[in-house]
Amino acid sequence: MKVAAMACSGRYGLLALCALLGLSACGSPAVYESKPAVIDPAVPGHVTLGEGGYRLPSFWRKGTPPDLLLVLALSGGGKRSSAFSYGVLKGMRDMPVRESGTPTRLLDKVTGIGSVSGGTFTAAYYGLYRDRIFTDYEKDFLKQDINGYIWGTYLLPWHWGWMPPGKYGTSDHMESVYDDLMFHGATYADLIKRGAPVIWIGATDISYGDVFTFNQETFDIICTDLPSFPLARAVAASNGFPVLFSPINLENHADRCGGWRPSWIDEKIVADEDTMLRRKALANGAEAYLDTSRTRYVHLSDGGISDNLAMRGMLAQIIELEFDTQLERSRGFEHVRRILVISVDGEAAQDSSVAKEPTVGGVGRIVGAVTGLQIDRYNFETLSLARIKIAGLVERIKKLRCGTAAVIDGYPCDDVEGYVEHFSLAGVEDPQTRARLQSIPTGLTIDDADVDALVAAGEDQVKKSAAIAKVVKALEQTGAKPVAAR
Repeated sequence: MKVAAMACSGRYGLLALCALLGLSACGSPAVYESKPAVIDPAVPGHVTLGEGGYRLPSFWRKGTPPDLLLVLALSGGGKRSSAFSYGVLKGMRDMPVRESGTPTRLLDKVTGIGSVSGGTFTAAYYGLYRDRIFTDYEKDFLKQDINGYIWGTYLLPWHWGWMPPGKYGTSDHMESVYDDLMFHGATYADLIKRGAPVIWIGATDISYGDVFTFNQETFDIICTDLPSFPLARAVAASNGFPVLFSPINLENHADRCGGWRPSWIDEKIVADEDTMLRRKALANGAEAYLDTSRTRYVHLSDGGISDNLAMRGMLAQIIELEFDTQLERSRGFEHVRRILVISVDGEAAQDSSVAKEPTVGGVGRIVGAVTGLQIDRYNFETLSLARIKIAGLVERIKKLRCGTAAVIDGYPCDDVEGYVEHFSLAGVEDPQTRARLQSIPTGLTIDDADVDALVAAGEDQVKKSAAIAKVVKALEQTGAKPVAAR
């Protein structure tokens, strides 16, 4: 999120600023030529991908639905967040679980990973390569000088393909960098082949200020083919800090899907006022995409602007579920007994030192202060909402299970629990280590020693998590004789 601040405050800050404000104004990147979604002509108005595609239920139908819904949310925060979230994955890899007497790893139980900005590199890399992340990710990305590529975008003339209008944008150039270093032409079709966990990459729609999630639900609404979409392009959108990088532009094909609408938009149920207001906001956002006369194009920038904890896309799906109980049942939720949402927050401490000064000088300090304030100020509200929604989901699953049978999968229907765990650099116990990690600049190049320290911090928080310990214990009791239904 704060790469722009870094660019304006370094040794070549003035030159970079001139490049940003002068040269970037010359470039207007072309719209990505996405493919419309496939429509089943035998079912008027029905999008074929609505029954399959890159969504959790598609993978659950291929096997036994899980009794654990384990979701990770990897925050923004540049490479600091990338390294910290990678450490969490390592910690989960090394967390053994004996489910029904069969040894496995907690990492293998993850059902979905949401991400924005810096966290997206880790999420996308793991989604594509799985355990290869533990041998190649550091050399492919974490210990690469990505800031050098950013400088090269503006300072090296042979990278100025983004200057002519309508040809190429700065985010297009970074897409090619990420693709060369990590993704090598991979598309969402490759993620579909991998199966769960589903990777939800988040960006910000700058036309409306809303979260835009690269998932099947969103692409169904804009009637666009997700399998053919390049993974590196989604990553570039999620990391496209405004002004420093041009938006990623998509054409909206909603007018080519025969009037199809998500069922939850028109579902009529009774709910509390807060839920109804949030549902209305989500419905209004969907309606804006369904009306191509209003939204012909989607313009995407850094996901941390609208959701730096990478949790609001997940919360939106929970709110949608609240308005379609049949959909909830069809997704296999009656088998879920434990829900664990882990927020992996790599954001540094807010620098409030400017409050001691009569004026704030330097573009870098102003950008850093404003973006940091926006991020830090509302993270706690997102976490609070997550806890409320997970608690509500637990109660709905109990009702769903007990409406089906008194005992499901050998366990009482009301044996359902949910947890929201928050891992952050502020949670590092040692004061000196905490201060060191929180002072690491937000950029896409950091010292190798800092990478190692951040990774170790992520591993440590997994080992010390009380919520993880409770979930692991519950999983290991799966093979025990069930308690009689109450």
